[in-house]
Amino acid sequence: MVTIDGYCTLGEDREYDLTEADLLRAMDGAGVGRAVIAAVDRCLAVHNREGNDFLLKATAAHADRLIPSCSANPWYGDAAVAELRRAIEGGARLLVLHPFVQGYQANDELVWPLLEAAGEARVPVYVHTGTPGNATPWQVVDLADRYPSVDFIIGHCGATDFWNDMVEAGKASDRVYLESSLARPFVFTRYLEEVGGHKGIMGSFAPINALTFEWEQMYSVLPEAMWPDVCGGNLLRLLEKRGTL
Repeated sequence: MVTIDGYCTLGEDREYDLTEADLLRAMDGAGVGRAVIAAVDRCLAVHNREGNDFLLKATAAHADRLIPSCSANPWYGDAAVAELRRAIEGGARLLVLHPFVQGYQANDELVWPLLEAAGEARVPVYVHTGTPGNATPWQVVDLADRYPSVDFIIGHCGATDFWNDMVEAGKASDRVYLESSLARPFVFTRYLEEVGGHKGIMGSFAPINALTFEWEQMYSVLPEAMWPDVCGGNLLRLLEKRGTL
């Protein structure tokens, strides 16, 4: 069974402290084969190129274990689109958007040019959700309606303020997927019982959460029949729309 952690923040920043060695050690402890790595908040908000290059360099050293995402703050306009395309050409497989940290509403027209570029490149888009006003599950669904060539991942399942939107939002579009971090595994499993295991993505959000603990808890409550899809298969299918990993 392919296992992929859908979201881990690599590097050091105000709220993060995760080295490559520590991440790989945690993955080994949890029996996780690969992990998508994302940049710290400072690099999501301001130093996009620095963060993207850091992730690409880390992946080059561990190509069989780490999968790089990338980000670009849409306030940079054409420069953001250029940076996104550069990072994707360098190997990034996922666009990360953080409306609260980057300073806009998730479905604001400001972000549309980035989504057009993501659709052209066939990379999925991970959106951090849960912040009132900035990033709700239904705003992500609105983006999916606007961009039929883009797959969207609702990061954190709207936790904590929008947990009660998740089932209906998950059913609203075939291209909207639910990522588990911060939702708690026993709650996430209940979502999937109604939405379907083909829409779920396991993510630990390490180091905010302990990777090994999150995976242990997910295995303890997720029906075994869903493991292959939720614990790696669904995400792999999205990431490989651009080519085999």
